[in-house]
Amino acid sequence: MPEETTAVDVTAISVRENGSFQQSVECRGIRSTSDFPRDISGLSPEQVEHHYKAMRNSHASLMRSRGQLQRRSREFSEARLNFLNTLKTYEERLVAIGDEKAEAMQMAKEMHHELEAFESKQQALDQLLKDLEVAKEGAGFWSILQITQLIDRMKLLLRGSN
Repeated sequence: MPEETTAVDVTAISVRENGSFQQSVECRGIRSTSDFPRDISGLSPEQVEHHYKAMRNSHASLMRSRGQLQRRSREFSEARLNFLNTLKTYEERLVAIGDEKAEAMQMAKEMHHELEAFESKQQALDQLLKDLEVAKEGAGFWSILQITQLIDRMKLLLRGSN
């Protein structure tokens, strides 16, 4: 009978002290389940133990990675909430500043209108005083009538009407 030869990866086999061969299984990192045998009935107890330890190490590594992912996810969520809260605080401050600025602009407009009104009243009062001086220089009935009209206009002006 012809002898069948199988190609064997040398790095995947190790020699035990008693001279038998054992498949070497890396026990670090996350491993695919296809790396482990489906049926352990043909394996020696040492091989079963070796695969069991490799699976445990792989599972432990996976759990560490999962824990790190959960922690980072939680930290990211907290950082995101803090960021959103900070943005909301800034938005509220900007709205408050905008409201104050709008109020200040309204007050400035009102003051400007009041100053314009005061200036126009002041000019009208100055004109009335000049007209009064001119009317005082004249004599007669028309002068008295003109002075009386000027005094009435001055009263109206001082009461607030133009």
